[in-house]
Amino acid sequence: MKRYQVKSIFGPTLQGEGSHAGTCVVFLRLAGCNRWTGLEKDREKSFCKFCDTDFRGGEPKTSEEILSALNALSGPKRVVITGGEPTLQLDRELLSTLRHGGYEIHLETNGSRALGELHTLIDHVTMSPKQAVANTRLERCDDLKILFPLSNHLVTPEAFGSFPAKRKYLQPVMDEAYERNLKQTIERVYQSPEWRLSLQTHKILGVE
Repeated sequence: MKRYQVKSIFGPTLQGEGSHAGTCVVFLRLAGCNRWTGLEKDREKSFCKFCDTDFRGGEPKTSEEILSALNALSGPKRVVITGGEPTLQLDRELLSTLRHGGYEIHLETNGSRALGELHTLIDHVTMSPKQAVANTRLERCDDLKILFPLSNHLVTPEAFGSFPAKRKYLQPVMDEAYERNLKQTIERVYQSPEWRLSLQTHKILGVE
């Protein structure tokens, strides 16, 4: 029986970002990433120097064990699958198990891998690209989110301006320069009104 490497399952909590910000959800964080090892010694040479997520390690679980753990949270039937990069493990078996369990499925991905037919099993897709648009394999998304100020010249509002997304967000990086980042992001939204401001409200509110 297939097992998935699960970093954490938690909730209920609030979705902090994008078009579902403020919505009560539960989270399934899958381990592993294809953009950074998660080791501090590799941070500076990675694409994601700003990453603040622990996605290493975890515990192997079957799809039924994952469903059981989600149900035990007594949260809403709305699960956000995230990582690391969850599409490294995501497949029809896991998605079908969650859907048969009554869950609305939201996915957060860097867009480096195509979803193909899996799109039909997912209710909402958020992409925060960590590669050039030419190397982005995701076919489409509901929310496109770019961190700002720009961490890499390959991921810009201009480069991803024509990517098929229902909504497009710029999100200030929450680091020691957050106040400046927020100001610059707001100014950029003024200049490019097709983009919206997204805040990490879960961090502002102090929820997981």
